[in-house]
Amino acid sequence: MQTKPFKKKLSRKLKKTYYALTGKVKPKSVVALSLENAQAAYGSRSDVSIHRFFLENEFELKKPKFLAEDAVFKGYKSTFPTKGANYDAVLLEIRNPNFSFQYNHLVDDENRPIYEPRVRFDELPIQHEYLLDPPKISGTVAYFSNTVPNQYGHWLQTQLPLLLSYWETFGKENIDYYYIGECPIVDFVEESFAKMGIRREQIINFSCRADRSLISMKFRDIDKINSMRTGFELDSHSVQFLQKNLFKPATPAYEGQFAKKIFVMRGNVKFRKELNLPEVKAALEPHGFTFVSMEGKTMQQEADIFGNADVIIAVHGSALHNTIFSRPGTKVVEIFPYDYFEASNFVISNYGGFDYYYMIGEPLGSDTNPNTYEDRNITDIRVDAKKLIRLCEEADILAGVTSSVV
Repeated sequence: MQTKPFKKKLSRKLKKTYYALTGKVKPKSVVALSLENAQAAYGSRSDVSIHRFFLENEFELKKPKFLAEDAVFKGYKSTFPTKGANYDAVLLEIRNPNFSFQYNHLVDDENRPIYEPRVRFDELPIQHEYLLDPPKISGTVAYFSNTVPNQYGHWLQTQLPLLLSYWETFGKENIDYYYIGECPIVDFVEESFAKMGIRREQIINFSCRADRSLISMKFRDIDKINSMRTGFELDSHSVQFLQKNLFKPATPAYEGQFAKKIFVMRGNVKFRKELNLPEVKAALEPHGFTFVSMEGKTMQQEADIFGNADVIIAVHGSALHNTIFSRPGTKVVEIFPYDYFEASNFVISNYGGFDYYYMIGEPLGSDTNPNTYEDRNITDIRVDAKKLIRLCEEADILAGVTSSVV
């Protein structure tokens, strides 16, 4: 019975001995890429140039709408962000091949990963990894990853918008490759890059060094009250950049080709599952709602669905970020797990000119409702269908039943 634990222990010991003999090390700290930290870490070096990219935003956010029973839920009414974020980014231009892209980071020549200011070193998975000595690539490689690569919401909010600062600062024609981290090149990465004019052979998903390395980190400086977690808020400049350069919704070839009222289901997911979806369907389908999933759809198909809908209801998740393809005046209802709120879709709705509502899901009971804020984010959701109908009535989105095909 002791064989497996003994083998694991021996394996770890051999691995540690191997790396010690070969001189490999683990990172011990992180360079949090603020302007101040960049100057302190690299300001005196001739092989590192520090740039700042800043676009001011005076956008005032309209308050969300909700039912009375959700108005005082955990003080959300008073803690909603009120101002749009600026585009404020620090960029490093590095001409030193001893910096390397590995484990979804750019690591400097002192074995320190470079990452965003609000994440502690002990939160980074790279802390457990032995650093590599990867091959060198000729040309310029731009950092385009994070600690959760291949996550659709992160891709739209934190990664694709970096093209704006990279291209405006260095020129698109002067960047040869984009490092997305050690992960498969999934469809939405390839599709969106292709739409932006970036070829598949320019996408790097393996460890490497480069003649010139670029890294940009954008501050998410939307105002926060009472330390409310508000997610990866986009600024209006990034939204406009994505709307200009990504997919345009197709014009319907015939009336009813695209649903006007949609409920976006979670699809094949591990977290935030709708526990009573049949009950929600029974409540909404008589009012002309079509239930759709983004599972297996291309970004163009998602743009067609969201761009032609007048009403969008969805449980909180990455699929709702597709509202960047929606039209001004669209009504958006976002449903959250009990005891959790995250404001990124509220912010996107403001920039898009949408009519935004939120609703809180039902408590699941003390035995299943986690205690930490991060765990509440992944809690499954039970939707009070009657409450949802009341919210829809107040939002005036039940009238006008429309049959449609998706």
